[in-house]
Amino acid sequence: MANKSPKNLKKALEVRAKVASERPDFPRSETHRFPRLGDKWRSSKGIRSKMRLKKRSRFAIVETGYRGPVMARGLHPTGKEEVLVHNVGELEGLNPETQVVRISASSGKKKRLEIKQKAEELKLDILNVRPSEIPKAKEEEPEESETESKESESESEESESESESESESETETEESQDEAGADEDAEEPEEGDSEEEKDEEADSK
Repeated sequence: MANKSPKNLKKALEVRAKVASERPDFPRSETHRFPRLGDKWRSSKGIRSKMRLKKRSRFAIVETGYRGPVMARGLHPTGKEEVLVHNVGELEGLNPETQVVRISASSGKKKRLEIKQKAEELKLDILNVRPSEIPKAKEEEPEESETESKESESESEESESESESESESETETEESQDEAGADEDAEEPEEGDSEEEKDEEADSK
């Protein structure tokens, strides 16, 4: 039995990943002609089967040479053994250094939370934690952003009020100037009338 040191295990995982990337698919014989046969593997047993005889351009056959290293066989990519857990009692006796937990899909929400809490106490990693089970971050940052948004809103309101007051003052000055011009226009005819009256009085004399 090979020594399962961390260095050897890491190398075995790398070899397994390389072999898996180069491993071909193993479709069943004649499945490309008859889709009803499905994707399940069945070895060819025909006496004249070209696939059994490994003729060229035929599908690959399941045989030795395609498997990965024995040391890494059945392990999670992290290098730890994956254990399926259905309840809290199955967490007892697990080693957090060499094993990881996967909660069963048949477990309900309440039982999943119990398993998660117990696994945290035992320092066991869970592989299939749902997004709803992840605790939310503290709401300090959103509060800060809200205060910043409120400050920006108040500043914008102040700038809008200043612009409104400036526009109002401009309109008032324009109105006052228009009123002054109208008064001057109204006074000019009065002066003309007085001069005409004086001329008439002088003629009568």
